[in-house]
Amino acid sequence: MKGDFSRFVLDNDTYSRVLMQQGRVMVDSDWNDHVAMVVDSHRGLAADLIGPHGGPKGRLGFDIDPVTTNGKADLSIGAGVYYVDGLRCVNPGPPGGAAGALHRYLSQPYPTSAGPEKLPGKPYLVYLDIWERHVTSLEDDAIREVALGGPDTTTRAEVVWQVRVQPLVGDRWKPFVGATCANFPLEKMREALTGNAPRLKAKAKEPDSVADDTCLSAPEARYRGPENQLYRVEIHAVDDDTVTFVWSRENGSVVAEWLATEGDDLRVAGVRDKIRGFEAGDWVELTDDRLELGSQAGVLVRLARVDRDRLTVDPTTATGPINSIPSTLANARVRRWDQRQRSGAALVGGAVKVRAGTGAADWIDLEAGIQVQFQPPAANAPTDYRVGDHWVFPARVATGDIIWPQATGGGPAALPPHGVEHHYAPLALVATGASATTGTGGGGGTQALDLRRLFAPLAKCAST
Repeated sequence: MKGDFSRFVLDNDTYSRVLMQQGRVMVDSDWNDHVAMVVDSHRGLAADLIGPHGGPKGRLGFDIDPVTTNGKADLSIGAGVYYVDGLRCVNPGPPGGAAGALHRYLSQPYPTSAGPEKLPGKPYLVYLDIWERHVTSLEDDAIREVALGGPDTTTRAEVVWQVRVQPLVGDRWKPFVGATCANFPLEKMREALTGNAPRLKAKAKEPDSVADDTCLSAPEARYRGPENQLYRVEIHAVDDDTVTFVWSRENGSVVAEWLATEGDDLRVAGVRDKIRGFEAGDWVELTDDRLELGSQAGVLVRLARVDRDRLTVDPTTATGPINSIPSTLANARVRRWDQRQRSGAALVGGAVKVRAGTGAADWIDLEAGIQVQFQPPAANAPTDYRVGDHWVFPARVATGDIIWPQATGGGPAALPPHGVEHHYAPLALVATGASATTGTGGGGGTQALDLRRLFAPLAKCAST
């Protein structure tokens, strides 16, 4: 979550609550840790009782029915509720629609810039993908409190969903053709969709020499920055042979609303101050909701000049078009990243190239003594990088170090991404002439085999 936070407390399943003490300093991490404990407890209970996925009788959502829309093959998506790994996912139906109106696959909520993929040739699997996204006042202006002058006092987390399809072709997917709800290989599906996530190590290295200015950092400090920071390392783009990442010392929270484009100038709003603002030489990302929901990289471009709410870009550095009209985008915004060109970490299109390995030469310098190292998930295993995968860690002046879990044998542990965490559940198998338990076969004789699970309320009349 790209917010202005001090830190995220490491997972600890043994803690059950956070207790406030009188006369103590209040920090955001305590509040957020308490909320996380409550939410995780509720979701854990739901997953233990329901299982990996299921919906309530009477409100079972996400019924899939093949239909046609304007002559194109489409799917209707039934309104209702469904749980995946304890996360409650709600499909209320189209806003303002008539009673019984249904979402369609080709026009479902939370659209991406690429739009939903065209329905493939049959047979194919229809599945639900849900995750949490971070919502700030840039995405939802109602979060601001106008009575206080409109500050963004808090942010929100939102459970979002997309119905996706997967052709059942190839050695990996052909075994799913004959699956039913009773014998569906859920873990195999999830492994196939998730792939092999990369691992990251982070550390603050021993200084090569005594710091020039010991007023800024102690001579022995590993982390030599002058302030406490929350660093974020995020996969930015994944091409066939090149993977790049960006990083931020402010957890990617330096962002402004993109109002208009005037030549090489971006007119923005919401710049807070110099520290959480922009300056010449910064690399910024032009993005919006549709790109982020579709796990797609925004355009990176370097700033040539900054004059309050006017950012002048160097168009020769842009990785894509910069003349978009913000009003046609979904919550267009400009986000600052902090990587700069330096020896040993040359930039590729404004981002840092990922080089994976376990040797001393594979550490990549960020700044102030902080280094990161990407590692494959296992020896000789392919690595599946995904745009938006990220790791977050605090750096503290008092200790002269970063906070990162240590491996059993010593040294920093290699951790999978902290997010984005996707949760998957099968909804239907679609094939011509399939034995369907749901659906009317409205898509040219095509029918859907229902793969959802159902649970009934536990309460019964005391007299029975």
